[in-house]
Amino acid sequence: MNRYLLAGCAAAALALGAGAANAQAKFEVKVGGDAYFEGGWVDQDRDTNLRSVEFRNRFRVTVTPTAKADNGLEYGGRIRMRANSGANNARNMDADRGYIFAQGAFGQVQMGVTNSFNDATYVTAPQDYLPLAIYDGVTAWLGGGADIASGLAGLNGSILNQSLVVENNATKIVYFSPRFAGLQLGASYTPRNDSSAGDVARTEPVTGAGVVTTGGVTTSTFGPGTIAAPSAPGAARGFSTTFQDLVEVGANYSNTFGGVAVKASAGYYWGDAANTTIVGASVEDLNAWQVGAQVGYAGFSIGGSYTDFGESGQIQTATSSNDKSRVWVVGAQYTAGPIVVGANYKNGQDAGDLYTPGKRKLEVYEIGAGYTVAPGLTLQAQYDYFQADSDRTSATANFDDEGHVVLVRTVLAF
Repeated sequence: MNRYLLAGCAAAALALGAGAANAQAKFEVKVGGDAYFEGGWVDQDRDTNLRSVEFRNRFRVTVTPTAKADNGLEYGGRIRMRANSGANNARNMDADRGYIFAQGAFGQVQMGVTNSFNDATYVTAPQDYLPLAIYDGVTAWLGGGADIASGLAGLNGSILNQSLVVENNATKIVYFSPRFAGLQLGASYTPRNDSSAGDVARTEPVTGAGVVTTGGVTTSTFGPGTIAAPSAPGAARGFSTTFQDLVEVGANYSNTFGGVAVKASAGYYWGDAANTTIVGASVEDLNAWQVGAQVGYAGFSIGGSYTDFGESGQIQTATSSNDKSRVWVVGAQYTAGPIVVGANYKNGQDAGDLYTPGKRKLEVYEIGAGYTVAPGLTLQAQYDYFQADSDRTSATANFDDEGHVVLVRTVLAF
């Protein structure tokens, strides 16, 4: 019922805002984008067969056609094309966003492949010294058997992700209200988080992940006909990442009082988990929330956020060991003209292997700085110390790790 109510409200708002917008309008096409080039040096304990130095880069172009009707309705679309990284020198081009929108006195409605409301408006610790809001980018540099690069078995992309991104930028409807006295409300509905663009996924999602015990030896199964040892780095560990009928509601606030800037956000996401084919097992439905706040004055700003996925997507069996998944971060920064410096502490954990008691945790201590050379051109540097602990560490296998990461980059925004 909630999903139909949300979709109906979005359609009604769009219809009321459109009115009799029949006059021919001329479209204006804007082109923008961003890019970065990053070099990194890594020193970690578990570095077998790992190099210390590597480069990476990304280039994105956004095309936005817009028009305005004679009744004031603004409408158009947006597509973001991305020249992204690829293994073995592969050159990949994709469109990771593509949606149409309409806005007016009723607010804005977006329809297509786009961010959820919380992911577009969340507030967290100030991190302007990082490139294009890639606050969890350090995890891409942690290799080896540390078992920490991916988060929540893929549930939220990264173990350090500070926003509700379980919707995976799937096709959805998102509503943003007008801002009243600094307050904005919003909501979104996603039929299925593994379906986007032209895909039509009407079948009920099913997961076959679970455990099998043969001759006293327990292994994990991660799909029909697939068996993998629980100790394999990066393997799924009893999570289902597919949800349907995802509904999100949220709010954010931004205002200034006597030179003091105040920002805050809150969001809640829920949805139905995939069915399971495992006898005697069930999958926890999606229940996730996020809160964040930030205060700034005279160039200084402090803030933080907390994101909680609970036991969302975890497969419950008689032998599973369930723990909550959550991320929190606190930080501060100072901006003076073209220079920004900052520091923060990130702490992410999830249930690790559901068939091993304990949890998996990653802590990161970070400092960074940025310098704007010219409008749209910035130089940045950061240092991260990380410590990772895994419930899968034992007398015969070690998945704990710690080390240092130094990154320097050039960022272009146009």
